[in-house]
Amino acid sequence: MTDETRVVLKLLSGLLDYPGADSFWARLADRIEVAEELESEVGQIMRRFQHHDQVALEKLYVETFDFDPKAALYVTAHELGDSRDRGEALIELTNLYHEAGYEVPDDQLADYLPLLLELLAVRPGLVPEVVVERVAKVAYNIAQHLDAAHLYRPLFVILNRVLGAPTEGLPTAEECPDLADLPYPIEYQ
Repeated sequence: MTDETRVVLKLLSGLLDYPGADSFWARLADRIEVAEELESEVGQIMRRFQHHDQVALEKLYVETFDFDPKAALYVTAHELGDSRDRGEALIELTNLYHEAGYEVPDDQLADYLPLLLELLAVRPGLVPEVVVERVAKVAYNIAQHLDAAHLYRPLFVILNRVLGAPTEGLPTAEECPDLADLPYPIEYQ
């Protein structure tokens, strides 16, 4: 993974975090110059975010990622829904963070996409390829689900390109009610 790819992942991680905190806006302002130096569309997207009304962006974020299960930012939710198997997958992901020398924040789950992107950006060699593939497939699912004009859609299109766009997404819990057919248990180690 190139240094530029790692920077893009870190930038996307920040953009996909909840925009309600002052820290989101401070990070956004600090990172725009870095993004624009990459000569990628990430800088343009960051400018659009920066000029967006904060309350409107918070509302869009919540409506998109919190109330629409097909756009949820939790990787295992796409694969397993609210099944018992999801707990095991979350434990395995938490162990992955511990092995990399990090802790999952108390207010977050280990499969939160921005958190996984940040881990991938800072410790790419420790993230198994199977996890990267699942993240790419979830990004693909979300990109396919969001309307072409949606403010957040370009982030998932870029993420697909950076991670190697899959030709299809993960089967969802609705598409595959027999969870035994899903690719679990995940082997993160």
